[in-house]
Amino acid sequence: MVRCMQIETELLIRTPIEEAAAYTDTLASGLGKLLRRAEQLYGPRDSSYTILGVEFCKVGPNIWYPGDCRHIVMKLTPDCMSDRVEAFFQLAHECIHLLAPSGRQNANVLEEGLAAHFACDYVRTEFEANKSASRGSYDTAKQLIHQLLQADATIIRTIRARKPALYLVTSQDILAACPGVAPELAEQLVKPFAH
Repeated sequence: MVRCMQIETELLIRTPIEEAAAYTDTLASGLGKLLRRAEQLYGPRDSSYTILGVEFCKVGPNIWYPGDCRHIVMKLTPDCMSDRVEAFFQLAHECIHLLAPSGRQNANVLEEGLAAHFACDYVRTEFEANKSASRGSYDTAKQLIHQLLQADATIIRTIRARKPALYLVTSQDILAACPGVAPELAEQLVKPFAH
């Protein structure tokens, strides 16, 4: 039996914003805007992967690789269908994983923390909403990223210029990019992320 769910129209159909002489962002145009922002802040994405789009799935949010041919689909949870802020929160988080896709490798604390930081910052600036990750491990990773960015606000761009894939970054890579970072922080950031 197919169950119909109500989808917020503006997630799929652009509508005019009369007072701004502009249009709302759909998931597609929002994804483009988020990718540009992520690349401006953290460096270019690996364009050898083709981003196919966004779908809703009970198992998510995450990205997956259909066909094992360098294609990527972003999966958002079904509650995003009727919650615009949650949809863009999850979309922003997954955008960080699009910078240098792992091809199914597990992310480290650095990558997941940056994704949580980016998503929270995006919905705060764009929607004036305060969101936090659903699990404490994401908030912990985000706090570690905050410490790293306090040491050097451009460190992620510097690290990615040397090693684009965050999941491959070592503590030595972090310390080489910013010698003022505490070695203990660098070690925590490169640990495999525990969901």
